[in-house]
Amino acid sequence: MLVLGTSGGVDVKRTLPNCLARGSWALAFTLWLPFVVPCCPVQAQAIVGDTSYTKQTYFRIPFNTDPSERRLKQVQLYYSSDQGQSWHPYNSVTPDQRFFDFQASGDGVYWFAVRTVDADGRGNPLSMQGARPGLKVCVDTQSPTIRLRPLPSREAEVGVEWDVRDDNLDTTSLRLEYRLPGIVEWLPLGGEMAATGQRYWKPAASGAVEVRLKARDRADNWGEEKSVVGGSNLTGSGTNNLTGTNNNESRPIVGDQGGGQGVHLVNNKRISLNYEIKEMGPSRVSLVELWLTRDGRNWQKFKEDTGNGQAGPQAPFIVEVSEEGQYGFTLLARSGVGLGERPPQVGDPPQVWVEVDLTKPQVRILSVDPPRSVDDRNLTISWSAGDKNLGRQPITLSYAEQADGLWTPIASNLENTGRYVWPMPANVPFRLYIRAEASDRAGNVGSAQTPNPILVDLSKPKVNILNVEPRSP
Repeated sequence: MLVLGTSGGVDVKRTLPNCLARGSWALAFTLWLPFVVPCCPVQAQAIVGDTSYTKQTYFRIPFNTDPSERRLKQVQLYYSSDQGQSWHPYNSVTPDQRFFDFQASGDGVYWFAVRTVDADGRGNPLSMQGARPGLKVCVDTQSPTIRLRPLPSREAEVGVEWDVRDDNLDTTSLRLEYRLPGIVEWLPLGGEMAATGQRYWKPAASGAVEVRLKARDRADNWGEEKSVVGGSNLTGSGTNNLTGTNNNESRPIVGDQGGGQGVHLVNNKRISLNYEIKEMGPSRVSLVELWLTRDGRNWQKFKEDTGNGQAGPQAPFIVEVSEEGQYGFTLLARSGVGLGERPPQVGDPPQVWVEVDLTKPQVRILSVDPPRSVDDRNLTISWSAGDKNLGRQPITLSYAEQADGLWTPIASNLENTGRYVWPMPANVPFRLYIRAEASDRAGNVGSAQTPNPILVDLSKPKVNILNVEPRSP
Protein backbone atom coordinates (compact mmCIF):
# COMPACT_ATOMS: atom_id res chain seq x y z
CA MET A 1 0.00 0.00 0.00
CA LEU A 2 1.24 3.50 -0.88
CA VAL A 3 0.19 6.49 1.17
CA LEU A 4 1.04 10.00 -0.07
CA GLY A 5 0.97 12.96 2.32
CA THR A 6 2.87 15.05 4.80
CA SER A 7 3.84 14.45 8.36
CA GLY A 8 2.07 16.71 10.82
CA GLY A 9 -0.15 18.39 8.23
CA VAL A 10 -3.86 18.99 8.17
CA ASP A 11 -5.39 15.66 7.24
CA VAL A 12 -7.12 16.03 3.89
CA LYS A 13 -7.47 12.48 2.66
CA ARG A 14 -8.57 11.64 -0.84
CA THR A 15 -8.43 8.45 -2.87
CA LEU A 16 -7.40 7.93 -6.46
CA PRO A 17 -9.83 5.28 -7.68
CA ASN A 18 -8.80 4.97 -11.31
CA CYS A 19 -5.15 4.53 -10.37
CA LEU A 20 -6.18 1.17 -8.91
CA ALA A 21 -5.68 -1.75 -11.22
CA ARG A 22 -7.35 -4.97 -10.24
CA GLY A 23 -4.17 -7.01 -10.04
CA SER A 24 -2.15 -8.81 -7.44
CA TRP A 25 -1.88 -5.70 -5.33
CA ALA A 26 -3.82 -2.48 -4.88
CA LEU A 27 -2.71 1.12 -4.46
CA ALA A 28 -4.25 3.44 -1.88
CA PHE A 29 -3.44 7.12 -2.44
CA THR A 30 -3.91 9.51 0.48
CA LEU A 31 -3.02 13.20 0.28
CA TRP A 32 -2.25 15.94 2.77
CA LEU A 33 -1.32 19.55 2.09
CA PRO A 34 2.03 19.99 0.32
CA PHE A 35 4.72 21.89 2.17
CA VAL A 36 7.66 23.94 1.08
CA VAL A 37 11.21 22.72 0.68
CA PRO A 38 13.55 23.22 2.48
CA CYS A 39 12.51 21.56 5.65
CA CYS A 40 10.34 24.19 7.34
CA PRO A 41 6.79 22.82 6.91
CA VAL A 42 4.72 25.70 5.58
CA GLN A 43 1.23 24.38 4.90
CA ALA A 44 -0.89 25.31 1.92
CA GLN A 45 -3.13 28.15 2.98
CA ALA A 46 -6.60 26.94 2.06
CA ILE A 47 -8.59 24.07 0.64
CA VAL A 48 -11.68 24.86 -1.40
CA GLY A 49 -13.56 21.90 -2.74
CA ASP A 50 -10.85 19.46 -3.73
CA THR A 51 -8.15 22.07 -4.52
CA SER A 52 -5.33 23.17 -2.23
CA TYR A 53 -3.86 26.68 -2.62
CA THR A 54 -0.26 27.77 -2.06
CA LYS A 55 1.94 30.74 -2.91
CA GLN A 56 5.03 28.53 -3.09
CA THR A 57 6.23 27.37 -6.49
CA TYR A 58 8.51 24.70 -5.00
CA PHE A 59 6.99 22.16 -2.65
CA ARG A 60 7.43 18.62 -1.47
CA ILE A 61 4.86 15.83 -1.72
CA PRO A 62 5.75 13.07 0.75
CA PHE A 63 4.41 9.52 0.64
CA ASN A 64 4.51 6.39 2.76
CA THR A 65 4.51 2.79 1.56
CA ASP A 66 3.10 -0.27 3.23
CA PRO A 67 6.06 -2.16 4.76
CA SER A 68 4.40 -5.45 3.82
CA GLU A 69 4.46 -4.55 0.13
CA ARG A 70 7.91 -5.65 -1.08
CA ARG A 71 7.26 -5.81 -4.81
CA LEU A 72 7.24 -2.05 -5.44
CA LYS A 73 10.26 -1.01 -7.44
CA GLN A 74 9.43 2.54 -8.49
CA VAL A 75 6.92 5.31 -7.77
CA GLN A 76 6.25 7.77 -10.61
CA LEU A 77 4.71 11.23 -10.24
CA TYR A 78 2.60 12.60 -13.10
CA TYR A 79 1.13 16.07 -13.39
CA SER A 80 -1.40 17.81 -15.61
CA SER A 81 -1.77 21.55 -16.17
CA ASP A 82 -4.81 21.26 -18.45
CA GLN A 83 -7.30 19.62 -16.10
CA GLY A 84 -6.38 16.07 -16.96
CA GLN A 85 -6.51 16.33 -20.75
CA SER A 86 -2.85 15.33 -20.86
CA TRP A 87 -0.55 13.87 -18.22
CA HIS A 88 3.20 14.42 -18.10
CA PRO A 89 5.77 12.36 -16.18
CA TYR A 90 7.65 14.51 -13.69
CA ASN A 91 9.89 12.28 -11.60
CA SER A 92 10.47 8.68 -10.55
CA VAL A 93 11.81 7.62 -7.16
CA THR A 94 12.30 4.43 -5.25
CA PRO A 95 9.73 3.68 -2.54
CA ASP A 96 12.25 4.32 0.24
CA GLN A 97 12.76 7.99 -0.79
CA ARG A 98 9.27 8.82 0.52
CA PHE A 99 8.76 12.15 -1.23
CA PHE A 100 8.64 14.03 -4.52
CA ASP A 101 9.96 17.59 -4.93
CA PHE A 102 7.90 19.54 -7.44
CA GLN A 103 8.83 22.86 -9.10
CA ALA A 104 5.88 24.62 -10.72
CA SER A 105 6.70 26.42 -13.98
CA GLY A 106 4.32 29.26 -13.14
CA ASP A 107 1.00 30.13 -11.60
CA GLY A 108 -1.90 27.81 -12.32
CA VAL A 109 -3.71 24.68 -11.20
CA TYR A 110 -1.71 21.45 -11.18
CA TRP A 111 -3.26 18.00 -10.96
CA PHE A 112 -1.16 15.15 -9.59
CA ALA A 113 -1.44 11.39 -9.94
CA VAL A 114 0.96 8.50 -9.30
CA ARG A 115 1.88 5.35 -11.13
CA THR A 116 3.83 2.48 -9.61
CA VAL A 117 6.09 -0.13 -11.18
CA ASP A 118 6.62 -3.53 -9.57
CA ALA A 119 9.69 -5.75 -9.56
CA ASP A 120 8.58 -7.41 -12.82
CA GLY A 121 8.34 -4.06 -14.60
CA ARG A 122 4.54 -3.95 -14.63
CA GLY A 123 3.02 -0.51 -14.35
CA ASN A 124 -0.09 0.26 -12.39
CA PRO A 125 -2.08 1.68 -14.04
CA LEU A 126 -1.01 0.57 -17.51
CA SER A 127 -1.80 4.01 -19.00
CA MET A 128 -2.39 7.47 -17.59
CA GLN A 129 -5.03 8.23 -20.20
CA GLY A 130 -8.21 9.22 -18.41
CA ALA A 131 -6.50 9.23 -15.00
CA ARG A 132 -8.21 11.15 -12.25
CA PRO A 133 -6.17 13.37 -9.94
CA GLY A 134 -5.40 12.44 -6.39
CA LEU A 135 -4.28 15.98 -5.56
CA LYS A 136 -5.08 19.39 -7.04
CA VAL A 137 -2.83 22.32 -6.15
CA CYS A 138 -3.38 25.91 -7.26
CA VAL A 139 -0.08 27.83 -7.31
CA ASP A 140 -0.80 31.55 -6.92
CA THR A 141 2.06 34.01 -6.34
CA GLN A 142 0.18 37.23 -7.18
CA SER A 143 -1.37 39.54 -4.59
CA PRO A 144 -4.92 40.83 -5.08
CA THR A 145 -5.22 44.01 -7.13
CA ILE A 146 -7.08 46.64 -5.10
CA ARG A 147 -8.52 49.95 -6.24
CA LEU A 148 -9.77 52.27 -3.49
CA ARG A 149 -11.20 55.68 -4.35
CA PRO A 150 -12.85 58.39 -2.26
CA LEU A 151 -16.48 59.33 -2.84
CA PRO A 152 -17.83 62.87 -2.58
CA SER A 153 -18.67 63.80 1.00
CA ARG A 154 -22.34 64.06 1.93
CA GLU A 155 -23.32 66.04 5.01
CA ALA A 156 -21.08 64.75 7.85
CA GLU A 157 -20.29 61.45 6.13
CA VAL A 158 -17.27 60.38 4.10
CA GLY A 159 -17.16 57.44 1.75
CA VAL A 160 -15.04 55.22 -0.45
CA GLU A 161 -15.62 52.77 -3.26
CA TRP A 162 -13.46 49.78 -4.05
CA ASP A 163 -12.83 47.06 -6.57
CA VAL A 164 -10.74 44.01 -5.63
CA ARG A 165 -9.65 41.58 -8.31
CA ASP A 166 -8.02 38.19 -7.88
CA ASP A 167 -8.88 34.85 -9.44
CA ASN A 168 -8.63 33.19 -6.02
CA LEU A 169 -9.91 35.96 -3.79
CA ASP A 170 -10.98 35.09 -0.24
CA THR A 171 -13.84 37.56 0.20
CA THR A 172 -14.00 36.84 3.95
CA SER A 173 -10.57 38.49 4.30
CA LEU A 174 -11.68 41.95 3.11
CA ARG A 175 -10.90 44.53 5.81
CA LEU A 176 -11.88 48.17 5.51
CA GLU A 177 -10.33 50.41 8.18
CA TYR A 178 -9.72 54.09 8.81
CA ARG A 179 -7.78 56.26 11.22
CA LEU A 180 -8.30 59.80 12.37
CA PRO A 181 -5.72 62.59 12.19
CA GLY A 182 -3.08 62.12 14.86
CA ILE A 183 -4.23 58.60 15.77
CA VAL A 184 -1.97 55.59 15.22
CA GLU A 185 -4.58 52.85 15.60
CA TRP A 186 -6.76 51.76 12.68
CA LEU A 187 -10.51 51.55 13.35
CA PRO A 188 -12.38 48.72 11.59
CA LEU A 189 -15.54 49.30 9.59
CA GLY A 190 -17.53 46.15 10.21
CA GLY A 191 -20.13 44.38 8.12
CA GLU A 192 -20.04 42.00 5.20
CA MET A 193 -18.07 43.10 2.16
CA ALA A 194 -18.01 42.03 -1.47
CA ALA A 195 -15.18 42.32 -3.97
CA THR A 196 -16.82 45.47 -5.38
CA GLY A 197 -18.73 47.97 -3.33
CA GLN A 198 -18.85 51.28 -1.49
CA ARG A 199 -19.29 52.46 2.09
CA TYR A 200 -20.28 55.76 3.74
CA TRP A 201 -19.76 56.44 7.43
CA LYS A 202 -19.49 59.30 9.90
CA PRO A 203 -15.98 59.57 11.39
CA ALA A 204 -15.54 60.66 14.99
CA ALA A 205 -13.55 63.78 14.04
CA SER A 206 -13.33 66.23 11.17
CA GLY A 207 -10.43 66.65 8.81
CA ALA A 208 -8.63 64.27 6.48
CA VAL A 209 -9.27 60.61 7.27
CA GLU A 210 -6.90 57.91 6.02
CA VAL A 211 -8.61 54.76 4.77
CA ARG A 212 -7.12 51.41 3.85
CA LEU A 213 -8.48 48.22 2.37
CA LYS A 214 -6.70 44.90 2.82
CA ALA A 215 -7.51 41.65 1.03
CA ARG A 216 -6.04 38.17 0.86
CA ASP A 217 -6.37 35.37 -1.64
CA ARG A 218 -6.67 31.69 -0.82
CA ALA A 219 -2.90 31.25 -1.17
CA ASP A 220 -2.31 33.90 1.55
CA ASN A 221 -1.04 36.65 -0.75
CA TRP A 222 -2.04 39.98 0.80
CA GLY A 223 -2.80 43.23 -1.00
CA GLU A 224 -3.34 46.67 0.49
CA GLU A 225 -4.46 50.06 -0.83
CA LYS A 226 -4.84 53.40 0.97
CA SER A 227 -6.70 56.60 0.23
CA VAL A 228 -7.60 59.83 2.00
CA VAL A 229 -11.13 61.19 2.40
CA GLY A 230 -12.51 64.29 4.07
CA GLY A 231 -10.81 67.67 4.40
CA SER A 232 -10.37 70.25 1.66
CA ASN A 233 -8.81 67.80 -0.75
CA LEU A 234 -12.30 66.40 -1.42
CA THR A 235 -14.10 69.64 -2.11
CA GLY A 236 -12.07 70.72 -5.11
CA SER A 237 -12.58 74.35 -4.03
CA GLY A 238 -8.96 75.30 -3.28
CA THR A 239 -7.22 77.87 -5.44
CA ASN A 240 -4.09 75.78 -5.84
CA ASN A 241 -4.40 72.70 -8.05
CA LEU A 242 -1.86 70.06 -8.96
CA THR A 243 -1.53 69.76 -12.71
CA GLY A 244 0.59 67.58 -14.91
CA THR A 245 2.78 68.84 -17.69
CA ASN A 246 5.47 67.39 -19.89
CA ASN A 247 6.98 70.63 -21.13
CA ASN A 248 10.37 69.60 -19.70
CA GLU A 249 11.98 66.69 -17.90
CA SER A 250 11.51 68.10 -14.41
CA ARG A 251 7.72 68.02 -14.55
CA PRO A 252 6.35 64.50 -14.30
CA ILE A 253 3.02 63.44 -15.74
CA VAL A 254 0.22 63.17 -13.22
CA GLY A 255 -1.31 59.74 -13.59
CA ASP A 256 -4.75 60.20 -11.97
CA GLN A 257 -6.35 63.55 -11.28
CA GLY A 258 -9.66 62.05 -10.22
CA GLY A 259 -11.56 65.30 -10.79
CA GLY A 260 -9.82 67.01 -7.88
CA GLN A 261 -10.62 64.16 -5.49
CA GLY A 262 -8.39 61.71 -3.66
CA VAL A 263 -4.67 61.23 -4.10
CA HIS A 264 -2.85 62.44 -7.20
CA LEU A 265 -0.38 59.96 -8.66
CA VAL A 266 2.99 60.91 -10.17
CA ASN A 267 5.84 58.73 -11.40
CA ASN A 268 8.72 61.04 -10.52
CA LYS A 269 10.22 62.38 -7.30
CA ARG A 270 10.42 65.79 -8.95
CA ILE A 271 6.93 67.29 -8.88
CA SER A 272 5.39 70.37 -10.44
CA LEU A 273 2.71 72.21 -8.45
CA ASN A 274 0.92 74.73 -10.63
CA TYR A 275 -0.91 77.52 -8.82
CA GLU A 276 -2.52 80.92 -9.12
CA ILE A 277 -2.53 83.82 -6.65
CA LYS A 278 -5.70 85.73 -5.87
CA GLU A 279 -6.34 88.96 -3.98
CA MET A 280 -2.80 90.25 -4.61
CA GLY A 281 -2.22 93.82 -3.37
CA PRO A 282 0.02 96.61 -4.63
CA SER A 283 3.07 95.20 -2.80
CA ARG A 284 2.61 92.03 -4.85
CA VAL A 285 4.03 88.72 -3.59
CA SER A 286 7.46 88.43 -2.07
CA LEU A 287 7.59 84.65 -1.60
CA VAL A 288 5.62 81.38 -1.77
CA GLU A 289 6.15 78.78 0.95
CA LEU A 290 5.66 75.03 0.54
CA TRP A 291 4.52 73.17 3.65
CA LEU A 292 4.65 69.38 3.82
CA THR A 293 3.02 66.62 5.88
CA ARG A 294 3.41 62.84 5.68
CA ASP A 295 0.77 61.85 8.24
CA GLY A 296 -1.93 64.51 7.77
CA ARG A 297 -1.15 65.92 11.21
CA ASN A 298 2.40 67.22 11.63
CA TRP A 299 3.71 69.95 9.33
CA GLN A 300 7.08 71.38 8.35
CA LYS A 301 8.06 74.18 6.02
CA PHE A 302 9.81 72.33 3.23
CA LYS A 303 10.87 75.03 0.77
CA GLU A 304 10.23 78.62 -0.30
CA ASP A 305 10.43 80.44 -3.59
CA THR A 306 11.33 84.13 -3.67
CA GLY A 307 11.53 84.32 -7.45
CA ASN A 308 14.04 86.32 -9.47
CA GLY A 309 14.17 90.10 -9.50
CA GLN A 310 11.09 92.30 -9.26
CA ALA A 311 8.76 89.74 -10.85
CA GLY A 312 8.63 87.69 -7.63
CA PRO A 313 7.82 83.96 -7.51
CA GLN A 314 6.24 82.46 -10.59
CA ALA A 315 4.25 79.25 -11.06
CA PRO A 316 4.84 76.36 -11.13
CA PHE A 317 6.41 75.48 -7.78
CA ILE A 318 8.95 72.67 -8.33
CA VAL A 319 9.62 70.32 -5.42
CA GLU A 320 11.71 67.17 -5.22
CA VAL A 321 11.01 64.54 -2.56
CA SER A 322 13.36 61.84 -1.33
CA GLU A 323 11.38 58.62 -1.80
CA GLU A 324 8.18 56.94 -2.84
CA GLY A 325 5.12 57.47 -0.69
CA GLN A 326 2.32 59.92 0.04
CA TYR A 327 2.91 63.61 0.64
CA GLY A 328 0.50 66.34 1.67
CA PHE A 329 1.31 69.81 0.27
CA THR A 330 0.04 73.29 1.09
CA LEU A 331 1.27 76.50 -0.58
CA LEU A 332 1.18 79.87 1.23
CA ALA A 333 1.94 83.29 -0.25
CA ARG A 334 3.46 86.31 1.52
CA SER A 335 2.84 89.84 0.34
CA GLY A 336 5.58 92.39 -0.17
CA VAL A 337 5.00 93.61 3.41
CA GLY A 338 5.04 90.07 4.88
CA LEU A 339 1.32 89.42 5.25
CA GLY A 340 -0.32 86.08 4.41
CA GLU A 341 -2.38 83.20 5.76
CA ARG A 342 -1.18 81.39 8.87
CA PRO A 343 0.92 78.25 8.40
CA PRO A 344 -0.97 74.94 8.65
CA GLN A 345 -1.43 73.71 12.20
CA VAL A 346 -1.56 70.23 13.72
CA GLY A 347 -4.42 68.28 12.13
CA ASP A 348 -5.03 70.74 9.26
CA PRO A 349 -5.61 68.87 5.98
CA PRO A 350 -3.28 69.64 3.06
CA GLN A 351 -4.45 71.40 -0.05
CA VAL A 352 -3.47 68.32 -2.04
CA TRP A 353 -2.26 64.77 -1.45
CA VAL A 354 0.31 63.39 -3.86
CA GLU A 355 1.53 59.82 -4.07
CA VAL A 356 4.93 59.24 -5.66
CA ASP A 357 4.84 55.83 -7.33
CA LEU A 358 8.06 54.78 -9.07
CA THR A 359 7.35 51.04 -9.10
CA LYS A 360 6.56 49.39 -12.40
CA PRO A 361 3.76 46.81 -12.49
CA GLN A 362 4.94 43.22 -12.20
CA VAL A 363 4.10 41.30 -15.36
CA ARG A 364 4.55 37.62 -16.18
CA ILE A 365 3.59 35.67 -19.28
CA LEU A 366 2.20 32.41 -17.97
CA SER A 367 1.65 30.59 -21.25
CA VAL A 368 1.21 31.03 -24.99
CA ASP A 369 -0.87 28.29 -26.60
CA PRO A 370 -0.59 28.18 -30.40
CA PRO A 371 -3.41 26.97 -32.64
CA ARG A 372 -4.12 23.26 -32.53
CA SER A 373 -5.07 22.68 -36.17
CA VAL A 374 -4.61 24.15 -39.64
CA ASP A 375 -8.13 25.57 -39.58
CA ASP A 376 -7.63 27.11 -36.14
CA ARG A 377 -5.91 30.51 -36.20
CA ASN A 378 -6.48 31.35 -32.51
CA LEU A 379 -3.41 31.89 -30.33
CA THR A 380 -4.17 32.10 -26.60
CA ILE A 381 -2.01 34.32 -24.37
CA SER A 382 -2.17 34.02 -20.57
CA TRP A 383 -0.47 36.50 -18.26
CA SER A 384 -0.49 37.89 -14.75
CA ALA A 385 -0.03 41.56 -13.85
CA GLY A 386 -0.14 43.26 -10.47
CA ASP A 387 0.32 46.75 -9.09
CA LYS A 388 -1.42 48.68 -6.33
CA ASN A 389 -2.24 51.49 -8.79
CA LEU A 390 -3.07 49.41 -11.84
CA GLY A 391 -5.52 51.06 -14.22
CA ARG A 392 -8.84 49.67 -15.44
CA GLN A 393 -7.58 48.71 -18.92
CA PRO A 394 -3.82 48.52 -18.43
CA ILE A 395 -2.74 45.68 -20.72
CA THR A 396 -1.10 45.87 -24.15
CA LEU A 397 -0.09 42.76 -26.09
CA SER A 398 2.41 42.79 -28.98
CA TYR A 399 4.47 40.46 -31.15
CA ALA A 400 7.80 40.66 -32.98
CA GLU A 401 9.89 38.39 -35.20
CA GLN A 402 13.02 39.06 -33.12
CA ALA A 403 13.44 39.27 -29.36
CA ASP A 404 14.70 42.86 -29.69
CA GLY A 405 12.83 43.64 -32.88
CA LEU A 406 10.04 46.03 -33.74
CA TRP A 407 6.89 45.22 -31.80
CA THR A 408 3.54 45.13 -33.57
CA PRO A 409 0.43 45.63 -31.40
CA ILE A 410 -1.94 42.70 -31.02
CA ALA A 411 -4.40 44.47 -28.72
CA SER A 412 -4.29 47.42 -26.34
CA ASN A 413 -6.40 48.87 -23.53
CA LEU A 414 -7.31 45.38 -22.33
CA GLU A 415 -8.68 44.67 -18.88
CA ASN A 416 -6.41 42.63 -16.65
CA THR A 417 -8.35 39.39 -17.16
CA GLY A 418 -5.18 37.31 -17.55
CA ARG A 419 -6.22 35.74 -20.86
CA TYR A 420 -6.66 36.86 -24.46
CA VAL A 421 -7.51 34.83 -27.56
CA TRP A 422 -5.89 36.32 -30.66
CA PRO A 423 -7.27 35.42 -34.09
CA MET A 424 -3.95 35.49 -35.94
CA PRO A 425 -3.98 37.28 -39.31
CA ALA A 426 -2.62 35.35 -42.26
CA ASN A 427 0.44 37.60 -42.62
CA VAL A 428 1.79 36.91 -39.12
CA PRO A 429 5.18 35.12 -39.27
CA PHE A 430 5.30 31.51 -38.10
CA ARG A 431 8.13 32.36 -35.65
CA LEU A 432 7.32 35.17 -33.22
CA TYR A 433 7.87 36.52 -29.71
CA ILE A 434 5.02 37.73 -27.51
CA ARG A 435 5.22 40.67 -25.11
CA ALA A 436 2.74 41.80 -22.44
CA GLU A 437 2.82 45.32 -20.96
CA ALA A 438 0.91 46.75 -18.01
CA SER A 439 0.67 50.45 -17.12
CA ASP A 440 -0.37 51.87 -13.78
CA ARG A 441 -2.24 55.10 -13.11
CA ALA A 442 1.02 56.91 -12.36
CA GLY A 443 2.36 56.16 -15.85
CA ASN A 444 4.79 53.37 -14.92
CA VAL A 445 4.96 50.53 -17.44
CA GLY A 446 6.08 46.97 -16.68
CA SER A 447 6.56 44.31 -19.33
CA ALA A 448 7.44 40.68 -19.92
CA GLN A 449 8.07 38.70 -23.06
CA THR A 450 8.52 35.09 -24.03
CA PRO A 451 12.19 34.06 -23.70
CA ASN A 452 11.96 31.75 -26.72
CA PRO A 453 10.09 32.23 -29.98
CA ILE A 454 6.64 30.71 -30.44
CA LEU A 455 6.44 28.52 -33.55
CA VAL A 456 3.11 28.47 -35.33
CA ASP A 457 3.15 26.13 -38.33
CA LEU A 458 0.59 23.35 -38.37
CA SER A 459 0.97 22.44 -42.03
CA LYS A 460 1.94 18.83 -42.78
CA PRO A 461 3.99 18.56 -45.99
CA LYS A 462 3.02 15.71 -48.30
CA VAL A 463 5.07 13.98 -50.98
CA ASN A 464 3.65 12.85 -54.34
CA ILE A 465 5.70 10.55 -56.53
CA LEU A 466 5.56 11.95 -60.02
CA ASN A 467 7.04 9.03 -61.99
CA VAL A 468 9.32 6.06 -61.80
CA GLU A 469 12.31 5.64 -64.14
CA PRO A 470 15.10 3.10 -64.35
CA ARG A 471 18.45 4.32 -63.18
CA SER A 472 21.60 2.93 -64.69
CA PRO A 473 24.55 2.39 -62.38
